[in-house]
Amino acid sequence: MCPASLQQFASPAGARQIAQRLGGAESFYNSGPEAADSVRDLIKTEIEKNPELASLRLLTQPGRAGAYYPQQDTVSLGVVNPAVLAHELGHAKNLRKSKLYKRLLLAANNVARINNVAAVPAMLTLRALVSDRTVRDEIFNILSGVSAAAAAPGLVEELSASIQALKSSPDKLEAIKALLPAFLTHAAVSAFPVGVYQLGRHL
Repeated sequence: MCPASLQQFASPAGARQIAQRLGGAESFYNSGPEAADSVRDLIKTEIEKNPELASLRLLTQPGRAGAYYPQQDTVSLGVVNPAVLAHELGHAKNLRKSKLYKRLLLAANNVARINNVAAVPAMLTLRALVSDRTVRDEIFNILSGVSAAAAAPGLVEELSASIQALKSSPDKLEAIKALLPAFLTHAAVSAFPVGVYQLGRHL
């Protein structure tokens, strides 16, 4: 499905499109087609508060939760859930404010992503090659610190987008139910390399 401007979904016809395209998607995050009007109302409100969001592209991808792709300036939505969309719009608003912030965040996210893949092999290699425990533990502590520093910007951005989504959601409890598991998953992924390197100290 080709992306369309966010403005195109801020109407009754837009709500019907959302319900038809995404209402049948099986997902923990899907509130069902009856929530399409809430999604439309959120879009209208956000565009009224931030007219520049009208040109943001929205891509409907049934079965996926949501994402914001800064390089394409596109929000992907795969469920009928206003809190999920509000979260992704939070990312869009944050990253559109500053090109420098966007570059720094993308760079940090790339480093964190590579580190997540490399952590286990790096830990095992260090344990095999560095016999001096004091030196090895110092290296593990340095890697833990670097890992935490690389993951922190992404985690802060996730928290910021979730707080914005919670503020704009009419049903706070439903928003928390949708947003909290996703944030905890991000936190666990962010903490993974730190845990691996600290585990390397104690094996």
